[in-house]
Amino acid sequence: MSLHGFSFALLGLIGGAIVLFIIAFRFVHQRSARRFFSAAIVFLVASALAVVGLGMPIWVDIAPDDPVVIITEQVVSVLWWLALASLSIRGADLFLWRGVFRSQHIPKLLKDVVGALFYLIALFAIVALVFDQPVTGLLATSGVVAVVLGFALQNTLGDVFSGIALNMEHPYRQGDWIQLDNGFEGEVVEINWRATHLRSRDDTEIVQPNSSMATARIVNYHYPTTQYAFNVKLRLDYKLPPSRAKAILMAAALACDNVKSDPAPISRVWDFEESTVLYDVKVWVEDFALHPNHVDMVYSKIWEHLRWAGVDVAFPQRDIHMYESFERDQTASLAIGELLQRTDLFAPLEGDELASLAERTNMLQLRPGRQVVQQGEDGSSLYIIAEGLLEVRVKFDDGRESKVATVGPGDFFGEMSLLTGIPRSATVITMTDAVIYEIDKEQIEPILKARPETADVLAAYLTRRREATKAFADNTQSVSADQRAAAGYTDQLVSRIRTFFQL
Repeated sequence: MSLHGFSFALLGLIGGAIVLFIIAFRFVHQRSARRFFSAAIVFLVASALAVVGLGMPIWVDIAPDDPVVIITEQVVSVLWWLALASLSIRGADLFLWRGVFRSQHIPKLLKDVVGALFYLIALFAIVALVFDQPVTGLLATSGVVAVVLGFALQNTLGDVFSGIALNMEHPYRQGDWIQLDNGFEGEVVEINWRATHLRSRDDTEIVQPNSSMATARIVNYHYPTTQYAFNVKLRLDYKLPPSRAKAILMAAALACDNVKSDPAPISRVWDFEESTVLYDVKVWVEDFALHPNHVDMVYSKIWEHLRWAGVDVAFPQRDIHMYESFERDQTASLAIGELLQRTDLFAPLEGDELASLAERTNMLQLRPGRQVVQQGEDGSSLYIIAEGLLEVRVKFDDGRESKVATVGPGDFFGEMSLLTGIPRSATVITMTDAVIYEIDKEQIEPILKARPETADVLAAYLTRRREATKAFADNTQSVSADQRAAAGYTDQLVSRIRTFFQL
């Protein structure tokens, strides 16, 4: 008996198996890679055994042309080619899809096509090498079969080839939010051989054939970036000047945390209708998956800013209205008396005191970029915002200046300077056109002198405001310690207010 015919192949296969074994269990730590190398080792060992088994008739005196031997060789060879195709597919998944192209999203359809190609190659190898049949005859026969199947499955084949084209062109990818020309919008969850699967906002799934996707007009909200713009429209009265209306809408849009400041929102007159003016606000946001939340935020802020400005949303009118009382002038902001009533700081004041204070209040109309107060400068006035948006900036000890907050309609600032005369603690700059009211020491002093006990109520409110916006430095204090600290701070404020106003 001589093993010369397959000794070198056998030794090579065994050596390859040993090398793969060392690599898999010494240098490879990923489970998927270890599985591949394990499968490769098993394949090489099985191949070595097959070499020995196929050579068995030579050295055990079995006739090579025995039908049992021939069938056994053919079965072993077929299984070997199929195992090789399967191993090739796993190798492509490990080295190509998870290796070379790991940073890219590879469609499942492309992986399936490559896998089918490996099996097709194995099929032709089996026909040509195992059964010793000409491949040209198989190609001719398969061509006829392909024509017949093409007519029978033309719709299905159209979907398949459309899916291949979509994966090559990439008009959308898995995870993108798209809108079809029929109005349906959803998130792409899968692109397979026949169809694209979309999930709607109602968490329902629609299966759209690839052939219709290839011809549809598609809006992709995640390409080239996830940033996109949308418009909101609302109707306001003709009596409201467009410049003021656009300033209010711009401030409302900028007050939304989810709205981009670059590019900045755009507010404009869209149309003159029969009884109203139609305004359009265009904003840029991120992530179409949150679109309903974006729209809700913008409309909510617009309603809030219009409310503080004393402006009502208009609607078509067909009835005749007779007004016996004075109708609000839409060119003016919300009356200062109403603003004072809605401001918590002035809640302790009586109606006549609020009216008296409102008469002496100064109204300021400011353009964007105007500095209202500067950090560190002396001051003795408070400001209440009726319209617009303002930025609060603080300069720290290391010279660094940073934006810490934005304030809008209904907010106020400068209360400590008004009541105690301490320097300004921050710089406030207008971001949009703004209307603010200024109340200084001389205007509130008569009220405090008439009712000195009001100083205690104002000091208590300032203490609560301080506790709500700034935490104590020592978070380990007990509740009683916090109460004593707050009481001490209130006493200090009362003393400062009484000294500042000479009560």
